[in-house]
Amino acid sequence: MHTRGVHLSYGLGLDLGTAFTAAAIHRADLTQMVRLRSHSVLLPSVVRVAPDGSLTTANTGGPEIAAHLFRRRLGDSTPIRLGGHDCTAGELLTALLVSALGRVTAKHGGTPPGHVVVTFPAVWGPYRREQFAEVTRRAGLARGQVTLLAEAEAVTAWHLGHRPPAGPEPIAVYDAGGSTFDATVIRTSPNSIGVLGVPESLEWFGGVDLDDAVMAHLDLASDGAVGLLDSGRPDDSAALRQVRDACVQAKETLSTARQVVVEAELPGTGHRPTLDRDQLEQWIRPQLTAGLPALRRVLDSAGVRAADLGAVLLTGGTARIPLVSAMLAEDLGRPVTVLADPQYSAALGAAALAGRIISGAGPGL
Repeated sequence: MHTRGVHLSYGLGLDLGTAFTAAAIHRADLTQMVRLRSHSVLLPSVVRVAPDGSLTTANTGGPEIAAHLFRRRLGDSTPIRLGGHDCTAGELLTALLVSALGRVTAKHGGTPPGHVVVTFPAVWGPYRREQFAEVTRRAGLARGQVTLLAEAEAVTAWHLGHRPPAGPEPIAVYDAGGSTFDATVIRTSPNSIGVLGVPESLEWFGGVDLDDAVMAHLDLASDGAVGLLDSGRPDDSAALRQVRDACVQAKETLSTARQVVVEAELPGTGHRPTLDRDQLEQWIRPQLTAGLPALRRVLDSAGVRAADLGAVLLTGGTARIPLVSAMLAEDLGRPVTVLADPQYSAALGAAALAGRIISGAGPGL
């Protein structure tokens, strides 16, 4: 029974993505997302530095004191210069993790989670994994309180929790995320999952890079006016944010619509341009094409033929673009399953695993 002021133990799954962070909890046989902001379950993976050098995820200040896409730099000894301060990617990730943990705990009356599962890219080797483990320790999570899990394993666990496997068939996970395209093959058995072969990742390539492609074409539509905006000037910085936000919204809308108006006035034009899905697909097809050989190489490294796969799972925010699944299905000659919550499936799978650990059922499926 849940009484007023008493919060039952819960498991927490955290997906500290390069572009966005997502959190889910598992409690009383229910797994659900947690709102990390008042209007969204997604928290931008952006960290800002205060004048005293402290780090925060609060949405204040200009781009000169904000860091994003820093997860790509984990393990890099070159400091990130931020507002006159030198930071490491590990320090920025720690601040992001502390913020996410604090937001979830606050929503549960100050009660911390009973166990936390934090996901990481399957392509990370031992050095970056150890760096990531150090991030969780600096965030205050004791060794026995946290489990690190590859994102593709969390996605597979979430999928198999709703569709139990008919047998030990391998599963391919193609993660078209905010900043990377990750390809992984997962082995399955009745009680466990694990990575097969050598995963691959196309870093510096993903949803944000597709946003850049849309921005570049809008720059052409404005005769270069977008490119002339100076992010160091407050008015131009605000205009750039408005244009980028409008590009992201337009890209996402074209996942279901054939045409959309970009809700931002292009500098020097005074009008809002219209985009259609055919244009978007023409712009992003080269980037999507570049990601397909990666999955083929991963299958070869795992000794698995496409025909032997039990499923091909498509996840990540870019998964909603119809062209992504169409190109992947054509390349493999296999049907592709686009997960119902592609941006959230890693966090949901991690939370479900955390709930199993709390219940004593163990980390298996």
